[in-house]
Amino acid sequence: MPPIEQSEPYIPRTDLGFKVWLQNMAEQLDLDASRFGATEADAALVMSTYLGYSNALDAAVMPGSRNATTVAAKDAQKASALATIRPLAMILKSNQGVSNEDKALLGLHIDDGTRTPVAQPATAPMLSIQAMFSGEHQLRFADELTPDLKKKPAGVIQLELYVYVGPTPTTNYEDADFVGVYTKNPIQYTFSPTQAGLTATYFARWRTRTGLVGPWSLPVGLMIAFGGPVEQQLSIPTGGTPLTAGGEDELKIAA
Repeated sequence: MPPIEQSEPYIPRTDLGFKVWLQNMAEQLDLDASRFGATEADAALVMSTYLGYSNALDAAVMPGSRNATTVAAKDAQKASALATIRPLAMILKSNQGVSNEDKALLGLHIDDGTRTPVAQPATAPMLSIQAMFSGEHQLRFADELTPDLKKKPAGVIQLELYVYVGPTPTTNYEDADFVGVYTKNPIQYTFSPTQAGLTATYFARWRTRTGLVGPWSLPVGLMIAFGGPVEQQLSIPTGGTPLTAGGEDELKIAA
């Protein structure tokens, strides 16, 4: 059987994938256990574990024998097999007398001895003001390339948020003050009553674990209001079209 392709995790999650992986290990150890730093007893244990799981899986998937009982038996056999194989796999993996090629032949994950540096973020966040409450704005963020997804770009762990509060909006991020770093949506930003009637303009950028930052987002802004619903106008960067909202339920933001 050819070497098993490694994945994360290296023990496959699917029932059939685990069966194929376990079969490969059992057959390799059965051929020459000492080559992999294992004993004949280890090889016999792995083969027995494989045969038990394989039989249980076959019974659980065959149309004539598939039922709640055989599926439950398969799940129990799989849990037992994993509990048996994981400790042995870790022992074989940590054996310095076995080559990485032979470990890979067993389907074991080989740790990468060199780490690839995380690059500076190449994209900018896309900010939106999701809701407005008395003295508070609720913001959401996403990556500009995947605005419908929650995930941040690869290597990015945080969003840096900045805000400028003044009588009119700004398009210059240098006017804004640092607010903090965030990892999850939504962001609640609260104002003081003395800021009522002013406009808050938000900017953001991605940041990696090592402190590398990406390009600035486009600004989004909204008037600060206290009390009941008031007419609000969204600040859109040059070339955009302002949107007017008549209350919290109607507020829609374009970024």
